[in-house]
Amino acid sequence: MQSKLYKDLNDLPACYAALFEATARQNFYASRPWFRTLVETTREAGDGLQLYGLEDDAGAAVALLVARNGVGGIAGGRAGDPRALSGFSTMYTTHYLPLIHPTAVTPEAAAEGFARALAAEKPAWQVMNFDALDPAEPFFPAFETALRGAGFVVQSYAHFGNWYESTEGDSLESFMARRPSALRNTVKRKGRKLEKMEDVSFEIITDDEGVGRAMDAYDAIYANSWKEPEPFPEFTRRLVKEAAAAACLCMGTVFLGDRPAASQIWIVSGGRATIFKLAYDEEFKKLSAGSVLTVKLLEHVLNHNDIVEVDYGRGDDAYKKQWLSQRRERRGIVAFNPRTLTGAIGALRHVGGSRLKLWVGR
Repeated sequence: MQSKLYKDLNDLPACYAALFEATARQNFYASRPWFRTLVETTREAGDGLQLYGLEDDAGAAVALLVARNGVGGIAGGRAGDPRALSGFSTMYTTHYLPLIHPTAVTPEAAAEGFARALAAEKPAWQVMNFDALDPAEPFFPAFETALRGAGFVVQSYAHFGNWYESTEGDSLESFMARRPSALRNTVKRKGRKLEKMEDVSFEIITDDEGVGRAMDAYDAIYANSWKEPEPFPEFTRRLVKEAAAAACLCMGTVFLGDRPAASQIWIVSGGRATIFKLAYDEEFKKLSAGSVLTVKLLEHVLNHNDIVEVDYGRGDDAYKKQWLSQRRERRGIVAFNPRTLTGAIGALRHVGGSRLKLWVGR
């Protein structure tokens, strides 16, 4: 197995199409549309793409690590530092993962291949940071071990909480029966009130048809919500378009007449539904239109998408544990190169002098 470095998604040879196809079936966040959306709408000045591909002896692509240089963050580098490397994740990333072909290579072998490629870079990477990783996946401990074996000082850290619930075999009724009684009663009462309003309508879209209207409604709701303006305003519209084209979208909107009141964007793939974005117009807060819409979308994905899990993306907002009862952690891996000044300083700051001496003395 050999490693190759590419600088743009469009530079990837044709053999990577099969890899993207295989990983996208399992997870939208390991798809070409997802990374294309991130790269084309959130890439900042100074970010240089670093695409580490692993190819077998026959020239078939078996794994790909999508990263960028010029991003320091917790890794200890400075913004714009050309020798700091990060996985290409952003504030929108709920799950970062490398693309690993499910049958052509093991996660352990992919981790070894990536670590060797990263260690061989000239000039050397000083610090590296990969966050939003799932520590329950085999790649996580394998990557930690492989980076240590390649000479880096490695530390993992808690990144954010991810609330979720297993839904295998669930109907809407069985799912809601596990919710707190206060939530069930509120949703039932507010739902009846909304249904009685003559001008109320609920729209759910799962494909390209209606995306423009749904996103116009979302933007109008967002502008009248409690939320701060998006730092990357093109991201959400592009994501919805790409997810719809990939058959991974479930988006709902509540209208009161012609006025949109609440909107939610769900990403559905690989048996999982992620509640990715939500907003409601503050003027209609007392109607709890957002909560009623959540029930409508839950019913839709449970009936039509054969899902085994629903999750709430990033963060520990209090309302999430009312809807979803289980919590797991996304973690990061930071790796310092002790043979560089910036890497050694970062290692001292994060892991201490005694552990650094062990690495330097190897």
